[in-house]
Amino acid sequence: MIGQLQKGIIVAAVLGLGVFITACGGSGGGSSLAGGGIGGTGVTSGTVSGFGSVFVNGIEFATDGASRDVDDVIDISDGRDDNTVLGIGMVVTITGTVNADGVTGTAESIVYDDDVEGPVGAIVADQDMVTKTFAIFRTTVVVDRNTTVFVSTDYGSLAENDLLEVSGYFGADGVLQATRVEKNGVLVPGVSNVEIKGEVSGFNGIDTFMLDDISVRFDAATAFEDLPGTVQNGQFVEVQGTLETVTSIAARRIELEEGGFGNDVDEISLEGIVTDFNGSGDFRVAGQRVNAANATFEPAALLTSIANNAKVEIEGSIVDGILQAREVEQRGGDVRVSAIVVSKNSLAGTVTLQVVSGQPYLTISSNSQTQIEDKRDEEEPFSIDHIDAGDYLNVEGYVDSNGGIVATQIEREEAGDIELHGPADVPPTLVSNLAGVVSIFGIEIVTDGSTEFEDADEASIRGDDFGAQVNDADRIAFEDDFPANGIADEVEFED
Repeated sequence: MIGQLQKGIIVAAVLGLGVFITACGGSGGGSSLAGGGIGGTGVTSGTVSGFGSVFVNGIEFATDGASRDVDDVIDISDGRDDNTVLGIGMVVTITGTVNADGVTGTAESIVYDDDVEGPVGAIVADQDMVTKTFAIFRTTVVVDRNTTVFVSTDYGSLAENDLLEVSGYFGADGVLQATRVEKNGVLVPGVSNVEIKGEVSGFNGIDTFMLDDISVRFDAATAFEDLPGTVQNGQFVEVQGTLETVTSIAARRIELEEGGFGNDVDEISLEGIVTDFNGSGDFRVAGQRVNAANATFEPAALLTSIANNAKVEIEGSIVDGILQAREVEQRGGDVRVSAIVVSKNSLAGTVTLQVVSGQPYLTISSNSQTQIEDKRDEEEPFSIDHIDAGDYLNVEGYVDSNGGIVATQIEREEAGDIELHGPADVPPTLVSNLAGVVSIFGIEIVTDGSTEFEDADEASIRGDDFGAQVNDADRIAFEDDFPANGIADEVEFED
C-alpha cells in the first residue's frame, strides 16, 4: 500500500500546494454524481481508460508537451503517441489542470509505476473460472476474467513462470487486485528483469539485504534514487534488477519509496479499496486514513454496506493527516451482467441488453467515470458510440439511489455465456430439484433438472434447498451457457 501512495506524493510535493486528486476513470457518456472533479491545478490518479488524448477518471487530458515517467523511463509526449507508452488499466498519476467543465484538462506530467514485476507462482482458479490467484514473490495477486486488462496474454493462457508486470489496488488482506497484467516473457534465471518493493531487513552493512525472503545484492554499478549509495534496515524501497535465482536479485536500481499524501491537502478525490474498517468514521482507502462520518454516500445504501474490500471513491480534504470526506461513491460492482446489446443511446450514455429472450430488457447507464474497453477488436479510442446492436458486453456496476444500474466497467468481447448477478426477486423466484423460476431485476429464467445449484461457498446444493433458503434481495446469480437456450445451467448464492 505504501507503493500505491508513492504514485501521487512526489508530484504533490513538487507543486507545494493543496492538490486535487481523482482516481479511476473512463470515457463513457451521460452524467455523473462525482463528475470529473473540480476545475483547477491538481493531481489525477487512477486507471487509464482510453486514448485519443489520455482518459483518467472521466477526464480527457490533452498531453502535448507533458513529461512522462513510465517505470522510470522519462520522455515528453507529443500528444499523439501516449497509447504506445501507456496502456488501458494502468494506475497512473497525472499532474495538470482540470477545466471548469470537469471533463477536460491539460496534463503537465504523467507517472506510472507498476506494483510488482516477476515470475508467476502456482495458479489457483476459483470454481467458476472467474478469478485466478497466484504469487509473484511474496505479493498475492488476483486477476479477474472480466475486469482485469490482459496484455500479451489472456485469462486462459496464464502459466507458472510467466513474467508479469502488474498494476492494481491492494485489498484489506494485502492481496493485489489487478487492473492490468502484461506478460514480458518467461522466467530465465540470470537473465530475466524483475521489480519488487518491500522493507529492508538483514542488511549486512556492505552489499546485501533482504526484502521478505528475497536476497538483494548491489555493487558499484547499481543506481540509487533518493538514497546515499546504500540502504538501511526499515527503509521501504523499490528494487529493479536481474533475478539470479528464485530467491536472489542482482540490483540494477534501488529507489527509496515514501508513502503518504501529506498532512494537509485542500482537495482530494481518492479511489481505492477500503481497508482497516472500524466504522464510517475510521477506515483507510489506498492506505490513507479516512473519516466519512459526515459524508454523503452514493448510493445511500452504501452508508450501511461499506466494509473492508469495498471499492470506493472519496472526495474531501486532508486535515492533520486524516481525509475528512464530503462524498463517498461506490466504484466497485455489486451487479454483473454478460449479455447481448439491443440498442444504445450515445447522448444519454446508455446501452440496453437482452439477458433472456422474451423477458424485459436491462438498461445500463454510463458516466464520465465508466471504464469502457474493447477486448474483441482492441479498437481505440472506444466508447458508447462504438458499441453496436448484437455486440456481447461484460458489465460491472451498481444500483444507484434511483434504482438504476450504473456501470463502472463495460467490456466488449466475443460472444459467451449469459450471466446476471444481482438481488433476487422473491416472489417470483421459486425453484425445486426439477423445475422453477429465478428472477433478478424482474428478468426471469427457468430452471430444470439439469440446473446446478450452489451455496455462497460454491458447494453444490439441491434445488429444493436453494428454494427454501433464498429470500428477497439476497445476492444471487444465474448463468446460461453459450449458446444460450433460456434455461439456467447454474444458479448460486453470492457472498
